[in-house]
Formats: sequence, structure tokens, C-alpha cells
Amino acid sequence: MEQYLVSYEYGSGTVWGYVLAAGPQEVLAFLPEVDIWEDPPAWLTPRELAGLAAQPTIEVDDADALDALFGNFQGMNAALAS
Repeated sequence: MEQYLVSYEYGSGTVWGYVLAAGPQEVLAFLPEVDIWEDPPAWLTPRELAGLAAQPTIEVDDADALDALFGNFQGMNAALAS
């Protein structure tokens, strides 16, 4: 199992997080709505990457994986605001 950086675009923004999966194909099988990133985009700051890394990794086959991704996003934003 490996960690994959993913993003999910919703109506007014994008959430980011790490999912744990056997490979990119498994990520897309369970979460076809996400984009998988081999390398984070250059505009993502080291502080933001550290915030993402500090959040729990989501099991890709979790029935609530997208909800967990949104929960991590809210937790990361709260940590960055303080």
C-alpha cells in the first residue's frame, strides 16, 4: 500500500489529501472523481504540504472517503489559521 496525493474539485474550491491504496488504478476505481498527483503543484506551499501530511491518511476503500477528505481539509485549514 502506498500514499497518493489527491485533489477533488467541488463547486467553490478544491480539497487535497492523501489516500492509501495499492496503486493509482485502485484510487480511481474507488474515487473516480479525484485527480492523482505524482508531484504536488509548485504553488502548494511547504506549510500547506506539511498540513496535508499531518492529516490522517484516508483508506481508499472507505465508504466515506470523500467525506473524510473534506474533514481533513477543514482540519488543515483550522491548523493553518492558528
